[in-house]
Amino acid sequence: MKKLSLTAAALMTVGSAWSQDRLVAPSYTGALEVTAGYSSGADIRLGSRELGNLDATRTRLEYKGIFDPAAALNWGVGVAYTRWDFGRDSGNPLPANLQSVALPLTVSWRFSEGWQAFGEVSPGLYSDFEKISGEDFNAPFIGGVGYAVNPDLQVFFSVSVDPRRDIPVVGGPGVRWHFAEHWTLSLLLPRPQIQYRPSENWTFHVGAEMLGGAYHLNPNFGRDRGLAAMDDQMVTYREIRTGVGARWGGPKGFYASLEGGWMIDRRFVLDDVRLQFNGDGAAYGQLAVGYRY
Repeated sequence: MKKLSLTAAALMTVGSAWSQDRLVAPSYTGALEVTAGYSSGADIRLGSRELGNLDATRTRLEYKGIFDPAAALNWGVGVAYTRWDFGRDSGNPLPANLQSVALPLTVSWRFSEGWQAFGEVSPGLYSDFEKISGEDFNAPFIGGVGYAVNPDLQVFFSVSVDPRRDIPVVGGPGVRWHFAEHWTLSLLLPRPQIQYRPSENWTFHVGAEMLGGAYHLNPNFGRDRGLAAMDDQMVTYREIRTGVGARWGGPKGFYASLEGGWMIDRRFVLDDVRLQFNGDGAAYGQLAVGYRY
């Protein structure tokens, strides 16, 4: 949720215009991005029960398009596939992987001078992708309002809502402040950062990020692994990371970003049955490449 604001990270738009009694094709921009990340192995436990070592690999393929992005009211659609793969020791009841396929639908509305409202809902399947059913469907939402105090300072209030997550509502106020030449403070969830941009094509940052989501486990998941309480449950997986990174690329064409640091928190939470698996901190790295047009 990256550049101009939370809106720019989350929102894509569709619009149309009429000119001289004929339909004018709207302008369109799109972006395709592939991300691969790895969080190294660390001990994980259920209460006082040690479950050995666990690492995580995250892969994400995402396409987003914007129709008529300069319009005051616009909306859009995209597609995203995310997969977590977990390497764990024998006897560990946690899933080998969690996946999602979603169709993000977005809207942005500049309803007054300086004011903007935005939202994105991502209906799709979120599960272990075994015995797929209607229980795998979910539609998490993010939205809010923003106000430009001046060209260098914008303030926001945003929320992320997912009734299936262990914490259903996360959010609050945020700010993006270009406080000095080349420097920007971006206090926006889920990626608060301090950014340094020495040129048009290079941006460096120090910050944090929260990753994860809520996924449905199949009806036989727990019994197959010796922990029946996990059958047919929602599991929230969460990582909180702190690190540094660099991004190369302009507003159009190819771009790439690389970051690394320390994951300070890893956990799996099954809220309905009061199970929580806690992991130790670990190093992580992430690479993303994409193309904008």
